This record gives sequence, C-alpha cells and structure tokens, in this order.
Amino acid sequence: MLLKVRGDKSRTDGFAFWRLVTWLILLLAAYGCLQYALHAARLWETLQPLPASDAEDIQQLHRMLAWDVVYFLGAFALVVICAGAILRQLWSRAALQVAAVLLAVGWGLVGGLTLYSQWHQFSQGMAATNAQSGLDTASQLALDQMHRSVLMALAIKFLCVPVLAWLAWALGRPEVKGQFHGRRPR
Repeated sequence: MLLKVRGDKSRTDGFAFWRLVTWLILLLAAYGCLQYALHAARLWETLQPLPASDAEDIQQLHRMLAWDVVYFLGAFALVVICAGAILRQLWSRAALQVAAVLLAVGWGLVGGLTLYSQWHQFSQGMAATNAQSGLDTASQLALDQMHRSVLMALAIKFLCVPVLAWLAWALGRPEVKGQFHGRRPR
C-alpha cells in the first residue's frame, strides 16, 4: 500500500535562510536565559547572608537581580516567538519582525555604540596610567586581550544589525507570509 502525502506546498518549499537565522536567534536567546538565570541565582545566594545593616549593598544587588529577571523574561519571550516562527504560527511572524527590529536597534546599534564609548574612555584612562607609571608585561597582555575581545564584540554586534534588519524585511515578503498559518482545525 502506498502512503499518500498531502500536497502542502508551504511545507515543502525547501531551505529558507530566514529559518536558519530564526534558529540561531532561538539558540542564542536560550543561552541568554541560562546565563541570566545562573547570574540571578548567584546574586540571590550572595544576597541571603548579608546583614540588614548593609542597606546600600542590598539595594545594589536587588537592582542587579531585577535587571536579570527583566533580561531573562525578554530572552524567554524571544525563545517563544522564535519557536512559534519555526512552527510557522501566524501570530509569531509579526512578533518576530518587531523583535528583530528591536534587537537590531537596541542590542546592535545602541549596545554597540555604548560599548565602544565605554571602551574608548577606558582605553584613554589606561593610556594615561601607562604613560605615568608604565605597565608590566602581564598587565599589557591582559589589556591587549581585552582590546581584542571588545573589538570582536563590536564586530559581532555591527554584523548582526544588517542580518536582523534583513530578517524583519524577509518576514514581510509575500512568499514568506504565505508560509505562516493560523490554528488548524482539529
């Protein structure tokens, strides 16, 4: 007996680069969830034994914990949106478009410019310190490693901006729109 497969063109359209980008975003967001959850757990452990008289430190740790929770919720929402897009749920297409634009602008451009500004100020301060007192070889190697790390982070952020903008554009194209569907009747 032959197995008859329903001809659903939207399911057999082959490779789509937007799906690959969506998978990468999902994996990175899931990794972000893990990182924020672990950092929040460490903050919570640090917060527990502090005496009440340490009000300033407790307040600072509470602020950091609040940011971890906000970032965790954002990363989790991104995981849900990407999973919906991978399953081609109709609701997720517009949500992923908005998320891609927000990530391109907020994480990529604004975060990259902020990182560059902080790195530039730090580099100037280190150059002034080095001119006054001189750095040993180990300190200079550590600074060079940090310099390369910041430049790599900047390059990744600025390379991701056009990819995220392209994803937002691609999700609006009629060929891609047609691949998404609402709830199927049971």
